[in-house]
Amino acid sequence: MIKPICIAHLIATNFYGGPEKQILTHALQLDKAHFRFVLISFIENGQPNQLVEIARLNGVEVVEVHVQNPFDPITIVRIVGILRKLNIHLLCAHGYKSNVIGRISSWLTGIPQISISRGWTAENKRIRLYEKLDKLFLRFANHVVAVSHGQREKILALGVSPDKVSVIHNAINLLEMHTKSYPSLRLQLGFPDDALIVASAGRLSPEKNYGTMIDVSKEVASHNQSVYFVIFGEGFLRPVLEEQIASMGLTRRFLLPGFRTDLQVVLHDIDIFMLPSFTEGLPNVILEAFAAQKPVVATRVGGTPEVVQEGISGFLTYPDEAALMANHILALAGDPLLRRQMGTAGYDYIHAEFGFEKQVMMYEALYKALSSSRRRNGSSVAFGKKRL
Repeated sequence: MIKPICIAHLIATNFYGGPEKQILTHALQLDKAHFRFVLISFIENGQPNQLVEIARLNGVEVVEVHVQNPFDPITIVRIVGILRKLNIHLLCAHGYKSNVIGRISSWLTGIPQISISRGWTAENKRIRLYEKLDKLFLRFANHVVAVSHGQREKILALGVSPDKVSVIHNAINLLEMHTKSYPSLRLQLGFPDDALIVASAGRLSPEKNYGTMIDVSKEVASHNQSVYFVIFGEGFLRPVLEEQIASMGLTRRFLLPGFRTDLQVVLHDIDIFMLPSFTEGLPNVILEAFAAQKPVVATRVGGTPEVVQEGISGFLTYPDEAALMANHILALAGDPLLRRQMGTAGYDYIHAEFGFEKQVMMYEALYKALSSSRRRNGSSVAFGKKRL
């Protein structure tokens, strides 16, 4: 009997958002007869870790690595020990911390590493430094998975060989999506019963371009008083955005109610989803909006145009085109039939193209290819033209 290929996924997070949902669903759908999945997660400074908690509740094998700083050299020693003890065959790294630590651990153990690249935010000086390291270390990965073709182009621009980069889209499991709405959402938000809600969801940070969304709301309100705006999420830009909202006289029309753990339910009771980002990998939240059959107005960045079909399931603009965004919102606000048609088209498209069955099949093929390559080459791992 052939032993399963043991795959470890390494991530540094204490949050349960889009990337974490992708990892957990992948773990649950992987063919258990041929693959063993291990989640290795950093527990930084003893903070609670939502991903670890939810993964354990779902029966996923989890290893915690308690650290003060993931970049402490002792962390590498501990990761190397875990990989050897669990007889890991392949290591998948998510995010800049895991990519750097995982790459060094991979060199030391001779285990091939796959880096999963979702994009970069450059939200502050410290993150920009870490992301420079991430981009450097992507060149040394045995393979890189980009979550969109747009992200693949950015990776190739770093000098990574094209034959080392695959595109495997984020996916969504429509069978597990909530189908019931919150009849009380407008009441919760303090909006009128007949309010038409334009919603977004994400970190309140610069790359999301929410300042432009506020500008758009001012223009929309001047033409249609029934449209209200909301962003579900938290972040360090909250005070800046709140000040902008207040200065434009939009305090009761544009709300920042915080992060919602039930976003998939909430999205059923909005009317239009908006994502005005400067940069994206492949946004899970657009998949969730389409799962709720809502039309989308978004920016033409990263993998977003691979999900939103222009004029069919939504509208695409560039990040600085606030006036055009406002026109699209007004067109949808004034046409209930168009909203329904676009929402249905979005649902049908992700049902056909963004299911986990297709995603898992592509990952399993990649796991097998890299595992076979390792067996053919003994314990050595390709690194440029050398072997380690």
